[in-house]
Formats: sequence, structure tokens, C-alpha cells
Amino acid sequence: MDCAEIRQGFRTGGVPSGPLVGAHLRECAHCAELFRNAGALGRQLAAVETADADSLNALQATTEALLARERGVRAFLRSRPTRTRWLLIVVLPAVLLARELLRHRVSLAELGVTRLFTGLLLLVAFGLIARSALSPLPIERHAAQVRSALALVAWCLPCVLWFAPEAGGSTDDLSSGGFALRSLTCFGYGSALGAPSFMLLWAFDRGQRIPYRVMALGAGLVAVLSSLLLLFHCPNTQRAHVIAGHFTIGLVWFAAVSIASSWRTS
Repeated sequence: MDCAEIRQGFRTGGVPSGPLVGAHLRECAHCAELFRNAGALGRQLAAVETADADSLNALQATTEALLARERGVRAFLRSRPTRTRWLLIVVLPAVLLARELLRHRVSLAELGVTRLFTGLLLLVAFGLIARSALSPLPIERHAAQVRSALALVAWCLPCVLWFAPEAGGSTDDLSSGGFALRSLTCFGYGSALGAPSFMLLWAFDRGQRIPYRVMALGAGLVAVLSSLLLLFHCPNTQRAHVIAGHFTIGLVWFAAVSIASSWRTS
């Protein structure tokens, strides 16, 4: 697979894919640019090569309109290199985590080995998910499957805390008057602190319309970040509370973005 074959693939009207394409893109940065935003640039350039004068004028007008809209803060943010956008998106969670640690609501000694290890996993997962969400759309099917699996891991990883030896509590807790309020308070607190990261992910995305995979990974970011922050914020380790107030955040956000995406495309 070489550059000429890549261009010929775009001329057919589709976006080239497959292992050979992926291997070529890892070596050729110029062709990799053609595949950004679901191959928009490659398809547009292919259309130019085969278009007549009227089509060229229409394409030029469309391109100028797109460039005219690329103004403001979001246009500046999404034009930054991928590494810069990734570093910027992890700054806010780092500040929020440092804030929780300095408040000493839950000391490291109280966490226990299992919960502390889970916190480290959540921290690493946040960086990986953010990196995946900010990277261009995968060309190879295997890479796309890996990103889907990563989103699933993001929603399920906080559930590891269920198996922590410190987790406990009886069924009587469910009937207590303050159970619902405590759970709702943690749910709101975690969602509120996770929402800015979701919005930053939207601001950094380079697509004209934020794709569903970014929204799904964004819900995973909220799930991981909120669970990590609540780990150091909430001293309540009762299993019923952790499920209702902590684990449900990612699932609710995922359901919300799925419904919004379905409504938008209908």
C-alpha cells in the first residue's frame, strides 16, 4: 500500500480501510491527514479531482463557509495538537483531585489497599480514555473495537470498589430516611465535577458534529472521574450507597448521551 493507492481509494467515493491502510498511515503523516474527521479531507480532495467547474465552485463556497465559522475559543482549542489537547484536558481533573486530597475528608490510611489500588486504576483509565477520545477516528476495525471496549471498561471499572473489603452495610440502610438524600448528594456532586471534563472533550473535538463515540467515551470520563473524586470525598463505604450514589453516574450519563445521539440522528 502506497500514497497513490490511498488516493485512488478515495476517488472511488469511499474511505480506504484495512490492515494495509493502517500500516501505511503509521508511516506516512501526509496520508494520515486525509483520514481526519472520518476522511473528510481525502473525500473532498478526491471530489475536486473528478469534479466539473460548477461542482468546484460549489465546493469552494462550502469550504469558505466552513472556514468562516472556524472562529472563537473552540476553534482555537480544537486546532491544538493532540498531545496539547490531552494535557489540557487532564489539568482540571488533577486540580480537582488535589483539592479533595487537601480537604482530608478521607485519608489514604482509611482507604485500604483495594480502594487505593482502584483509585490508581481510575486515574490511569482517565488518561487513556481522554487520549482515545481526542485521537482521530480509527481506520482499522480492530482499533475501533478496542475503543468500544475501552468505553465499556470506563463504565464498569468503578464497580471494582464493590469487592473492596471495606465495603459493607446491611439492608436496613436502604430503609433509612437519609439513604436517598446521601446517595443523591453524591450523585449530584460527582456529576457536577465530571461535567466540565465532558464539555472540554466536546470543545476539543475536531468534528463538525461531535460523534457518538466521543460522547460515549465522554460518559466514561465522567464515570471514572466522579468515582475517583468520590473515593476521596465520601467516607461512606456501604455497598448500597456506593451503587446508588457512585456507580450509577456513568450509567446515567451514558444513557443520556445515547438518547441525545439517537434523537439527533432521527
